[in-house]
Amino acid sequence: MADFYTSRFADNVRLAKSRSILTPAAGILNLVRLPKNAFVKKVWLKVITVGSSDTISIGWIGNGETAQAAGFLSTDIAKVTVAGMKESTKDTLVSESSKYFSGASGSLTMTIGTTQTTGSFLVFCEYSVIY
Repeated sequence: MADFYTSRFADNVRLAKSRSILTPAAGILNLVRLPKNAFVKKVWLKVITVGSSDTISIGWIGNGETAQAAGFLSTDIAKVTVAGMKESTKDTLVSESSKYFSGASGSLTMTIGTTQTTGSFLVFCEYSVIY
């Protein structure tokens, strides 16, 4: 039997909160910077005041890969026309509950398909950096 032990550990847990997002215009917002070697465990979207249309998703850019607009919460999960806390989950081929940024740093993003005439949102992210 061969030993295949690791020496890569994280002794940290980081929780980030975005700035308040009020009635965002259509486009892409960069929300939370993520360092190289960040393992994103979970992402949450808090819908404080409902939005006017379900065209918001939470994704990511960076890591030397093609950006994924719905990499954490698709529009079906984010469902900003319903108040409450939404949590990242695997629901499609690109939507995941977690991601490892091993190639390069990155960011959490919010993609807004249609300008919101109402809405108040916060995005939270839990991650650890593994050295």
